[in-house]
This record gives sequence, structure tokens and C-alpha cells, in this order.
Amino acid sequence: MFLTMQGGILGPFAWLFGKLLDFIYNLLAGDNGIANLGFCIIIFTVIVKIILLPLTIKQQKSTKINAIIQPELSKIQKKYKNKKDQESMLKQQQEIQAVYDKYGTSMTGGCLTTLIQFPIIMGLYRVIQNVPAYVGKIKDMYSPIANAVIDSQGVDKAQQFIIDFVSENKVSSASYAINKFEKLSEIDVDNIIDVLSNFGISNLNTLIDTIKMTGDNILAGNVEKIDTIHSFILGINISEAPGYHLSWALCIPFLSAFFNYLSMKVTTGKQDQQMEGQTAAMMKSMQITMPLMSVFIGISMPAGIGIYWTMNAFLSLLTQIGINFYYDHADMDEILKKQMEKAEKKRKKNGGKKSFMERMMENSEAAQEELEKREAMRKNAVTPLKSYVPSKETQQTVENSQKKQYKSGSIGAKANIMLSYNNSNQKEEK
Repeated sequence: MFLTMQGGILGPFAWLFGKLLDFIYNLLAGDNGIANLGFCIIIFTVIVKIILLPLTIKQQKSTKINAIIQPELSKIQKKYKNKKDQESMLKQQQEIQAVYDKYGTSMTGGCLTTLIQFPIIMGLYRVIQNVPAYVGKIKDMYSPIANAVIDSQGVDKAQQFIIDFVSENKVSSASYAINKFEKLSEIDVDNIIDVLSNFGISNLNTLIDTIKMTGDNILAGNVEKIDTIHSFILGINISEAPGYHLSWALCIPFLSAFFNYLSMKVTTGKQDQQMEGQTAAMMKSMQITMPLMSVFIGISMPAGIGIYWTMNAFLSLLTQIGINFYYDHADMDEILKKQMEKAEKKRKKNGGKKSFMERMMENSEAAQEELEKREAMRKNAVTPLKSYVPSKETQQTVENSQKKQYKSGSIGAKANIMLSYNNSNQKEEK
């Protein structure tokens, strides 16, 4: 059960983000503070962006250098443009890698920050899906309701009661939680909170009316608090997905797509004119697919995820504008010179040790040479058989043997085929 914190590979990410979210919530929800998860996620996004800022700057520096050295790369690509054999393609990759090594950069240097975003998104998704497991004060809001269910139904019947309630009221948002809940042999308050945290406010009120416990006013007050912390601007509930129907929540995925598109345009604007072939096609494709992915994430996942994705795209846009301003006014020749010196020092420090890409290319080249050697040996072995001219006595014996029928697939049958082939070649040469 993902109650009480996510496990597996995402567990450490969810634990870390949960602790951060708990800290931010407690900070905002102090005396007369703002106890709102939407604002907590915005602050969380800013903090994550600041933590990743050095990595982002390094990524953009690599991207800028790759754009400047593009003419050198294009020259190599034109050199091997019409050569499609494996040897030429291998040499092309080696020359391109040599250029990257000279400047201490790589063709994948700008992808790292993007890849890091995915575990952050998935870890944050688990936290938002089960906030009470990570934020103690919010768990305290659900605990009285979960205890009321157990008190009214008894421990033995509470599990089936929750399962029947979800089914009868068609609480689709709790489908994932209830599937796990059904498989538990024993349940406790935490297990019930896991399911309740996926209920909407109306479902929580219906649940209170159903169990008809004394102290309903206290439970209703808890539901009101839960509603308050999940209500963002314009009445958007951050625990629910916007879905494919008209609502203010749809602003989130479309704002996310808009900021993502602008951020990518600002990032690759000047590079688009310099890029050619597959690289240019890939960049143009990403400018379309990334915003579309933002829309999908924002519509199908809880609005809290969309808020993070939108805020992240907006901050990326501002960061990129600042980075562009710096590099547009910087001496790129001096930056390239320092980059080359840094790359040379790194090579000397490694004692001439080759990089992973260099070793991989050398292995590919060695494999290609071994393949060519084997092919040459095979041809040399076949050539003497083709040029062999038998004597008259041997020829007569062959002709007699060819008249004899051998079983299909036998050595004799195969020998007849080879002799017939040689005879036909000799006739053609005459």
C-alpha cells in the first residue's frame, strides 16, 4: 500500500519532497498563516528550481557552445553526406566526437536537466496523491474521520464498508487506493486515511452522513479544513484532475503548455537557423511534443501536479531569458578558449584515459575490422575452388559421378553442385 509513504525507486524522492512539503506547510500554516497546498507547491517549485540552477546553467552553457561549434560539425556531416557504408559512418562519428572532446562538451549535454524532471514529477505526484502520509498536520485532519468509520462499523467490517461505499458512490478518484486496500488482510486507521485522502469534499460529507456518529459537527469541521487546504484560486481543487470538461482548472494545463513552448523557443531560437538534418528536425519536434505533453499531464493528473509543471515552465522561461542575456553580451571566444583549456587539463589529469564514447567507437571499429578480415578469408577460401581446372581423367570421373544420383543434402550431392558451377564458369570464360 502506498499509504505511509511511497516505496521502491521513487521512495527516496517522495520522502525528500514530502519532508520539504511538510516544512513549507508548517511554515505557511503558522499562527494566522496561509494553510494552502497550492501555495506550498509554488514555493516548493521555486526551491527545487534554485537547487537545480547550477545544473541548468551548465546545461545552457553546453547548449550555447554546441551552437557555436555547429559549423565544424556541419562540415564533417557534409564531408560524409553521400557515404552510407559502415566504415564512413564510423569515421564520421569519430570526427564529430573529436570536436566535442576538443571543446569539452557532448551532444547529450543539454538533456540531463530534462531527464531529472521525471523522477521529480513522479515523486511529487505520489506525495500529492497521498499528502496525509507526508504532512502530519493534514493527517490529523483525516484521523478523526477514519476513527469514526472504525467505531461505527467495527474493525472487522470497516474494510468492507469502505469498499462498498467507494463502489456505491462511484468514487473514481480512489480507484487506485481501493484496489490496494482490498488486498489487505488487516487494516488500521492509516489504511483508511489512504483511501479517504482520495475522496472529494462531497464524498467526505456523504461518508459522515452515512456513518451517523455523534460529534458529526466536529467531523464536518475537519472536512471544511480539508477543503480549505486543497482549494486554490478560482475554486480549483488541487487534489483532483481537471479532466476533459470545462472548468477553471483547465487553465493550468494550457498555461503549462504556453510557458513550455515559450521557454523552448527562447532556448533554441537562434540555434534553429544553424542546425541541419536530424538535429534540426528533432528540435522542431520537441517544440511541439513537450507542450502537448504538458497539456496531457495537466489534464490527466491532479491539479497540484499541473501547478508544479506550469510554475516550473514559467521559471524556466525567466531563467532562460536571463541566461540568454548574459551570453549575448559575453565574449564567446574567450569562453571557448577557457573551455578548450579546461578540456585539455581534464585529458591530462585522466592520463590519456579514453572516454566511454571513445572506447565504444574503438570497439565498433575493431569489430568492423574483424568482420572485414573474416569476409576476406571467406573469399580467399572460395577463390581456389572456382579457379581449379581438373585433368582429363578427373573430368571423365566427374562426368560419370554427375550422372549418379545422390540423396538430397548429402556430401556427394553438394559436390556435384560445386562441380557443375565450376564447369559453367569455365565455359563462360572460353
